[in-house]
Amino acid sequence: MRAFLFVRARLAHATVQQRRSTMKRKCTKKNSHANPSASSASLSDRIRHARTRAGLTKTELARRVGVGASAVVQWEHPEGTAPNATNLARVALATDVAFEWLATARGSHRVKSGDGPPALEPGAIAVTLFEERLLQVARRLPSHRHDSLIEFLSAWTKKD
Repeated sequence: MRAFLFVRARLAHATVQQRRSTMKRKCTKKNSHANPSASSASLSDRIRHARTRAGLTKTELARRVGVGASAVVQWEHPEGTAPNATNLARVALATDVAFEWLATARGSHRVKSGDGPPALEPGAIAVTLFEERLLQVARRLPSHRHDSLIEFLSAWTKKD
């Protein structure tokens, strides 16, 4: 009987702890949606904030970025997928927010006129999934194998 009461008390304690944890998550989630300019705001919150601030629907943002509406739904969902760098830059342009703020939550969310050229040229980032995967593999490759990989890929691209 004593063991039963001990187990029951432990279960009751665990239930209370779970409720507290759930309440904390809900409060945190509400606050992150309310203030997306805070540094703790998630990427999904910043994308949603930029879209609503620009007065765009999810469908209109998708059209301007060149993706399906389901992609924007995923980007704005807290557990959804994140856009690649090219699409994130397109979201920033379409919503008139600073790319740095959208990508990292640092700096001002407003685009300043006369900011100068972009920090990265569009051709300097991976555009396709293949390029992203190739870049990931190349970064994991030991430095003593870099030249061998370049020679191998160069040989494949030569015309016969």
